[in-house]
Amino acid sequence: MNKRKTIIDVAKECGLSQATVARVLNGQQNIQVKDKTRQRVMSAAQKIGYRRNTLAANFRRQQSNTIAISIPDITNPFFPELIKGIQEKMRDEGYSVIQLNNEWNPKIEEDHFQYMVQTCVDGAIISPSHAGTDLSTLEGIPFVLLTNSDLYSEYDTIGNDSKEGMRIALDHLYSLGHRKIALLVGGSMSSDPSWRYDLFSEFYREKGLTNPANFLVTCDYSVTSTLSFLQARRSMETFLSENPPPTAFFASNDILGLAALQVANEKGIKVPEQLSVIGMDGIFSGEVSYPALSTVRKNRSEIGGIAAQILLDKVKKPKDWSTKKVVLPCKLIERGSTGPV
Repeated sequence: MNKRKTIIDVAKECGLSQATVARVLNGQQNIQVKDKTRQRVMSAAQKIGYRRNTLAANFRRQQSNTIAISIPDITNPFFPELIKGIQEKMRDEGYSVIQLNNEWNPKIEEDHFQYMVQTCVDGAIISPSHAGTDLSTLEGIPFVLLTNSDLYSEYDTIGNDSKEGMRIALDHLYSLGHRKIALLVGGSMSSDPSWRYDLFSEFYREKGLTNPANFLVTCDYSVTSTLSFLQARRSMETFLSENPPPTAFFASNDILGLAALQVANEKGIKVPEQLSVIGMDGIFSGEVSYPALSTVRKNRSEIGGIAAQILLDKVKKPKDWSTKKVVLPCKLIERGSTGPV
């Protein structure tokens, strides 16, 4: 087995001091090296097959050129486009990205925070797994949170205006003539669901409608997308079997919306002629369902890019940092699953 080549080997090959070779190979800018000398070192390194030990160099500089992304559910289609937006921005700046999935488990999340500290990541972008996520472990590490919850008012956050997005969805259904709209909530979310109930009731009051007590379908929270889909199916099957059906459903995310759509199709309920369904997030699966799922799209790639830029700015200029709060608007995407009563 060939031994890894070191700076000592390069110095022997080119006949220069180890200090000079180190300046060239480590990219030190504070000490000038003649171009002829630099070329001599690089040629020798290439000849003997030298590969820079980035980990060791970063350890010496106490900098890893790495940021961590912590998410609660790797199976959730919401996250890939968001992570892609982060990676593209970080790659342009010379950073590597470590992706950590905690499965909605606070203990795993805390272990991941410990890992970030031990590996000296330069920063982190975190989607909190629950309302009580303890961020004190990360003291000294710059981070940005993927949320717009008031629970994290002291931290840098970025998210979509989900409340306005829900209003957009309900107003859209109302504009189509729907007066019996049901709410389907649960699944892969860590935020307090109560604001959705409150907004739903407020919508009925504003429109002068009576809010049917049984027009609320709930599933477990903080579960994987696969499990939330199965639970939503069971909840929808029970609801449609035991209650007079509404004319429309608003689902708090597209996974739930797709489950509602599937159950309606299986029961022979025509969508959208007999039942309209609208979700939220704008995941790709909604585009290829039958009929295609109407949704309120969130700006996932844009959120990722902005989160990455905020973190980069925070890493480069930590002093006199002012807390950043970014909330992006949602956009209605009309497809085949919604129509007039």
